Amino acid sequence: MLRNSEKINLPVLQNWDCHVCGTCCKEYLVRLSDDEVEKIKSQNWDVNKDLGGYQPFRKTGLFKNKINLNHRPDGSCVFLGENNLCKIHGKFGSDAKPLPCQVFPYVLIPTGNEWSVGVRYACPSAAKNLGTSVVKQRDSIVEFKDKLIEREKFTITLAENKVKPMLSSSQDTSWEIVFAIRNKLTEMVRSGKHDISHSLRCCVALSNELKSTSMSKLKIDQVTEFLDIFGKVTISDVPIDAFAIPSPSWVGRVLFRQISALFTRKDHGPNRGIANKGRMALLKAAIQFAKGAGPVPKLNVWISDTTFEDIELKRSELDEESNELLKRYYLIKLESLQFFGASNFGIPFWEGLNILLLTYPIIIWTSLAQNSQDPMVDRIQRAISLVDDHFGFNKILGGLRQRYGFNLLAQRNETEKLIAWYSRQAL
Repeated sequence: MLRNSEKINLPVLQNWDCHVCGTCCKEYLVRLSDDEVEKIKSQNWDVNKDLGGYQPFRKTGLFKNKINLNHRPDGSCVFLGENNLCKIHGKFGSDAKPLPCQVFPYVLIPTGNEWSVGVRYACPSAAKNLGTSVVKQRDSIVEFKDKLIEREKFTITLAENKVKPMLSSSQDTSWEIVFAIRNKLTEMVRSGKHDISHSLRCCVALSNELKSTSMSKLKIDQVTEFLDIFGKVTISDVPIDAFAIPSPSWVGRVLFRQISALFTRKDHGPNRGIANKGRMALLKAAIQFAKGAGPVPKLNVWISDTTFEDIELKRSELDEESNELLKRYYLIKLESLQFFGASNFGIPFWEGLNILLLTYPIIIWTSLAQNSQDPMVDRIQRAISLVDDHFGFNKILGGLRQRYGFNLLAQRNETEKLIAWYSRQAL
């Protein structure tokens, strides 16, 4: 099969190089394939001399049938050495590492008969846009893609894949139409003349218009024309002034805080919060978030000594640098389609888009919970890293209970209200 002939779409706005911060080696469990287990065994590591007395592997899962790289009590991988350098990489080279370690922070997403490349902003260097243009790393990413196909034992090419994307739980469509909708959404964000929150509210409005339309019955030229017309109408109809949008309801606020708690938890690694104090501490935190009053539980190391009431008083307009960071983040998420389907627990397009748009008020809220003396762009960057750590990876967020909460916010038009609320200057 001519795997290398498959088209691959790269995020043109993104730069990245590894800056050896060790974040990925300290916070994530790396699931290993059988071949990767055997490869590491063949490297003949001395448990006591090389790994500090820790075994190289850890079994997880209900039946202990999944094998991961082992971690020390502080959360760091047993192969993480001095100066945050990987011992496998240092001794045997990059190709000797497990594929997930090689690929991070890239996410390779099969979209129709091509591959889209997303970037995990859980990596600080990716969030800060540090390094070489991703476009210049095309050859390496194509190599990663071919290794992924081999590792996961894909038996058919993308061109042979007949699975249709789902716009909703009851409406499938073609990838051609998905790409057309994606292109219109990214155009609205890229060319937006106001702040990112206005562009995201335009995306909400356009999706609300399109949900009720049977797109699959239209030809692609009709869809394109339809999108052009509705796109222009939407932009002209969405108020620029966030104060023109009604405030979120009591129900919307409660659901929002509960979802924010899930997106901002750090349960592993050096930046973890109260999770190391046990389940009772997490239960108390959940109750506190539901109440939305008093001290904010420290679900991660960056939450300052603040209250839910104080956070609402800190709301302010974004500075230019923070706005550009958020704009880049949402463009990459939209362009890569890393918000629905296989990359987000099989969630349909409109539902996944709503969840993505809801991350904006969560990111702003999370940045306001941090030390107000820190530069805004640093707080936003950390907030994005926290939220993106969970997006598409936290199984709880893909469960029926949480999806019901997301859908309820969409049905009650709370998504637009929350985006507007957290872009307002506090009075």
